[in-house]
Amino acid sequence: HVCRLRLAPAPALAGLKHLSRLELQLARAEWTDPGIAEGLLLDVHGAVLCGTMTNVFAVVHQRIVTPDTGRGGVAGVMRAALLDAWREAGRPVDVRELRLDELARADEVFVTNALVGAWPVRRLGDREFAPGPIVREAQALVAGGFA
Repeated sequence: HVCRLRLAPAPALAGLKHLSRLELQLARAEWTDPGIAEGLLLDVHGAVLCGTMTNVFAVVHQRIVTPDTGRGGVAGVMRAALLDAWREAGRPVDVRELRLDELARADEVFVTNALVGAWPVRRLGDREFAPGPIVREAQALVAGGFA
């Protein structure tokens, strides 16, 4: 689900986990369909920031991309662990602006948090995704505890 609520820039809080995430709760309340597991949040300019309870990753032209949390969203623990593991392995990861149309055209999309690990996105609007090699790699890293 792409949430209607848009996150305003909040540089003083960007990336931080804190207990005042009313916007995320409001966005989470936008749907009741049990077939929808997560909602994507965009900023006021239409760039993907995060999920209501997750960080977002995409595989675009065989490169892993995740939104920069400097303008909003939470820099999650699982996101950081995956970024560290991939960087240590010499795998490039682009931390940059990710537009919704680019996400919809990605080869793979997945979301992460400390509770769900790496969760493949199966559908975004009319676009269906199948878990690919990067999603499976992320799941293996999560399952292995980053040892």
